[in-house]
Amino acid sequence: MFDQKGEIRIIEAFLAIAVMFVVVLIPITWPSSPDLTQSKDLADIGTQALITLDVNGTLGNLIAQKNWTSIKQSLDILLPLGVSFNLTIYDENLRTVNDQTIQNSNLLGSEVVSVQYACASQNLDVKTYILRMQMAEIG
Repeated sequence: MFDQKGEIRIIEAFLAIAVMFVVVLIPITWPSSPDLTQSKDLADIGTQALITLDVNGTLGNLIAQKNWTSIKQSLDILLPLGVSFNLTIYDENLRTVNDQTIQNSNLLGSEVVSVQYACASQNLDVKTYILRMQMAEIG
């Protein structure tokens, strides 16, 4: 006797509104995971820059000569624009070797990726160094 088609449509509309509300609510309550591929790409770029700079022992010799300016200028060329870096060099006893900062910008407020690299000088007195480069994308 009663037309129940109208009641079904009202229930269907309420269910549709509830589904839309849940779809909007889920991204707000669960934050997205960090972009790990971007961090991995930046780490790969930094490692490749250090490897390129170390061809034929160039990096180790620059460190032995304490030529921090040439290291910074080389990294400025090898790293893409928009990548900020800070390089610290340690000896085999983990004492800091560089007495000047080797960086092109400030990393504060950025998501930092750290890369470690080992190299050696090509002199008769072979010394090993551990380089820790911290990088971030700026922009």
